[in-house]
Amino acid sequence: MSELFLGLDLGTQGVRIVIVDKDGNILSASEDIFKEDSTDPSYWWRISREVLGSAISGLKKDDRILSIAVTSTSGTVVCVDDRGEPLMPALMYSDLRGAEESKILNEYLKELTEKLGYRFNASYALSKILWLKNNLPEVYKKTRYFLSPTDFINLKLTGVLGITDHTNALKFGFDLVDYRWSPRIEELGIEIDKLPKVTTPGEFIGNVKRELLEEFGINYDIPVFTGLTDGTSGQIASGAVRIGESSTTLGTTLVIKGVSSSLIKDPLGRFYSHLHPEKNRWFPGGSSNVGGEALEKVFPGENYRELDKRIENLVPSSLIVYPLVREGERFPFVNPKATGFVVGNPSSKEELYLGYLEGVAYVERLCYEMLSEIGVESSDTVYTVGGGSKSYIWLRIRASIMNKVLKRPKSATSGMGVAILGASKTLYDSLDSAVSCMVKIDMEVEPDKELVSMYDDRYRKFIESLSERNYL
Repeated sequence: MSELFLGLDLGTQGVRIVIVDKDGNILSASEDIFKEDSTDPSYWWRISREVLGSAISGLKKDDRILSIAVTSTSGTVVCVDDRGEPLMPALMYSDLRGAEESKILNEYLKELTEKLGYRFNASYALSKILWLKNNLPEVYKKTRYFLSPTDFINLKLTGVLGITDHTNALKFGFDLVDYRWSPRIEELGIEIDKLPKVTTPGEFIGNVKRELLEEFGINYDIPVFTGLTDGTSGQIASGAVRIGESSTTLGTTLVIKGVSSSLIKDPLGRFYSHLHPEKNRWFPGGSSNVGGEALEKVFPGENYRELDKRIENLVPSSLIVYPLVREGERFPFVNPKATGFVVGNPSSKEELYLGYLEGVAYVERLCYEMLSEIGVESSDTVYTVGGGSKSYIWLRIRASIMNKVLKRPKSATSGMGVAILGASKTLYDSLDSAVSCMVKIDMEVEPDKELVSMYDDRYRKFIESLSERNYL
């Protein structure tokens, strides 16, 4: 009999499920893309139910699922009535209607934001809840609980209403230091009892409802545990959970996260910290606006694998590129008017492409240096995930520019992260031990000593170019 752990990732575009064994091997997986309104929580559940059935059907008869945990986006708000039914489409994390309300929150909850080291903006759930109260009072009045998407799926799995975890609670305005809802929230007219009970990630909620077990052909109980935001879940899947470890997610944007023994705050607001699932550590980090998006905008429709091959003998380039393709930057510095630039004249499309790869790596190095300066410990190893980590030449460039070893896990999806969380609460005695056994590294790239010194000179020019534009 195999003991298995199921992770469900509810994304903005669809649902993905992995079922893994104690060694992190994926024994079954299933996914489906949303074809209808992706803001309808009832539709989320319908697709989740179908994908669950599909993933479970791929198991052997003697396999046993020991846990289910869910992850999803942070900042999205689901309004449910006292029966747990949604009252309206979800207010998505990207919904900007709470922009003015976030300013009010920053004034009223100044003590909270100073304590935790962040400021509210429109992406925060509490900004949306205040907007709802001010603009849709009837919906607000009927709402029994404001939930995250993770909480909503857990509700549908177990029938237990009004439970969340502290990673999802952060953007709802939960005080992670005193571990309570701030009483000042009620001064804004938002009743605390409309906000869910907060637990640590990995707390037992309840067993999967009997009707669902019968539907899936299962004759034993499956416990459901509180989950995580997709960002923190992805960090767990990367392997970076111990103090001094760090991870980079290189996708459309660049996301840098570390692990610290205490809450580290940034007075300039360049990053914020999630509380670690085991509550004795923190996940400080931030998101830059640079990343793979630059390649999509500057080199649309190109075959990146072919370009990678053609630049192998060009490294390093003669260019200094700040690869921002939209206005504004948030990390490693905050400047809403920042724009990208290229210093030098590229000799070819290939050299320009190489310059953009290097530029992202320069920003990554600057992010880690900034975190180090403010007190976030960092080792000489970075765990790396995301689409950009599939490019070997980019891994080599990044390792050499940062002078760090890059380790790429075999499977570092958010679904894998919550599957590991579930295993840490059932089979293993801690998250550290679960990660040690279940995260498998499939590639390790060391810095090229010759390139390290060459890139040090170019990195100094990159910093000078940013300073000349008053970005630093």
